[in-house]
Amino acid sequence: MALAYALLALGLLGLIVSTPFTLVALAPANTDWGKLSDISQTYGAVSVVLSAIALVGVALSLLYQVQQTRTSHEQAIRDSHLQLATLALSDPDLLLAWSPPDTPVALKRHRQHLVTSLALGELLHRFRIGHLSVEKLAVKLDGHFRGEVAREQWQREGPGWRRTMGTGDRRDRVFVRLVEERYHAAVAAGPAPALLEFQDWPDRA
Repeated sequence: MALAYALLALGLLGLIVSTPFTLVALAPANTDWGKLSDISQTYGAVSVVLSAIALVGVALSLLYQVQQTRTSHEQAIRDSHLQLATLALSDPDLLLAWSPPDTPVALKRHRQHLVTSLALGELLHRFRIGHLSVEKLAVKLDGHFRGEVAREQWQREGPGWRRTMGTGDRRDRVFVRLVEERYHAAVAAGPAPALLEFQDWPDRA
């Protein structure tokens, strides 16, 4: 789609530039060029407007391509990060090499914190590319921080996120500020609901 807009804009610009030469080639020998000069002045004003439209079209096309390229790069980075996380989760020895905790924590809990961190990273990615508005992100975060593990993970890793996101662009800063707000709102609302382990669920027919 972006390439089509660019080609259309360039074609329009080329048509504008070539029109005077085409008229000269096709005009009869007894053509009144003085009268045509008056017409050309009007044409010149119109051509300026059309040229501006064509240039705007090219600029919008290039901007769209830049955004698409950035989104593709972010997705590639996200996929690479997910592959590394999957590798770490599959082997306790490798998990110790993945951002080891500052304070002692059970292996199971460390894995849970990693998964919760990945969930936050997914929300960040969707927010960056515009799939989540601020309002929708707030709703997602309210659900995220209903869990005890998510609250523990942010309490443990929140300072690192704030340092990293604080050096990012505006959307990164908005994201981490909103995460902090919804975390504190969840804590103020009371303890996280108790969740049953899967093995504690009664058998179902």
